[in-house]
Amino acid sequence: MKSRSSNLSKNIPFNARWRDFGKHVVRVENNHDESASQDFYLEMYRFLGSELGPARKKIYESKIKKEFKNKNGHNPKNRHQVRKAVKNNPFFQFWGHMRSNINQEMFFNNQMIVERQIEELKEKAKIKKNNKGKLTLNSDIKIPKYQSLDMHWMPGSYYSEKSGDDDVSAGALYDSGGIYLMTNGALGPFNDGAAYSLINYLKTKHPEFKPKNILDLGCTVGHNTQPFKDIWPNASVTGIDIGAPVLRYAHARSSKMGYSIDYSQQNAEKTNFNDSNFDLVVSTMFLHETSKSAIKNILKESYRILKPGGLMIHVEQPPFSFFDDPYDQFIRDWDTHNNNEPFWGPMHDLDLKDMASNSGFAKEDLFEKMIPLVKPTSKNKFSLSIGEWYIFAGWKK
Repeated sequence: MKSRSSNLSKNIPFNARWRDFGKHVVRVENNHDESASQDFYLEMYRFLGSELGPARKKIYESKIKKEFKNKNGHNPKNRHQVRKAVKNNPFFQFWGHMRSNINQEMFFNNQMIVERQIEELKEKAKIKKNNKGKLTLNSDIKIPKYQSLDMHWMPGSYYSEKSGDDDVSAGALYDSGGIYLMTNGALGPFNDGAAYSLINYLKTKHPEFKPKNILDLGCTVGHNTQPFKDIWPNASVTGIDIGAPVLRYAHARSSKMGYSIDYSQQNAEKTNFNDSNFDLVVSTMFLHETSKSAIKNILKESYRILKPGGLMIHVEQPPFSFFDDPYDQFIRDWDTHNNNEPFWGPMHDLDLKDMASNSGFAKEDLFEKMIPLVKPTSKNKFSLSIGEWYIFAGWKK
């Protein structure tokens, strides 16, 4: 299959500024110096992507690839050979160090911003009246091994309790701007572009499909949960996650932004929902943070809780098979080895169709495709941008 673009295209106009990051009642407040540091991170991410990215490819094509062929008699055949070929090159080492370091520094800085105002954030997160939606926590939940690391260098990941029984620090940290900075605002001011992209696809290609009961797996703070309630206000929408702090934050965020959404602390591998309960089961950039055995369980569970005629859709980055050039595959595999996301690469090697067909779905009812990237704005929630998302989906007949 020919190489194609993905959701975070390098051609997206570089115009994001920290002041444009979406504000709401529960979000952290930045002082002048903290805001300036966020703009610095934005510029650094842009520089590494738009300036040094093309230079890195040029060095590979003009030097490293030729040296590999002279030594081995052929060009690199896969991403693993590319990675071994470039690992001792000073420019690639410099780029990798800078990219990894800026991620860790950004999260460390944002963690300090959260800690400076955690008591105020906890107070803001309290819902004293006009409570919308339910929050159900489970203190006995077991954190799966694949989540026992600081995912993409976020300290404490999604579940660590740092500030008492009403802690929201993990949610506040996740919503402190990291995604907005790393994506150059490509997902919109509230980081909900993945969900609006998916909804745009459904409304365009399946206008007759109007789900009444929707489940979002691995919802974290509800960025991509709220849009389903926004577009289908009469639907019942539920988000689940293993982390209590992100769910407390998500519930407060949604409620104070006017959305009635239920949040429940559950593992997507095995939920407490009844059989044939949901019309739509979704996830956004979630599967690659699990494991192969977990995905098998998640697919089986999705089939169990879907109603006949219901739809399962997972939004992700495209599999490596979508890219012919081993160098492109290598670039897309960088997070596996450098961003504390060890299942990123293995997940994008999986045959999801085969796994889903062994989970109850009929092969003819499964599909994968690229869909247009939507960058929501205050004037147009479905404003099309440059790039695409990959979706893997299946109907339960």
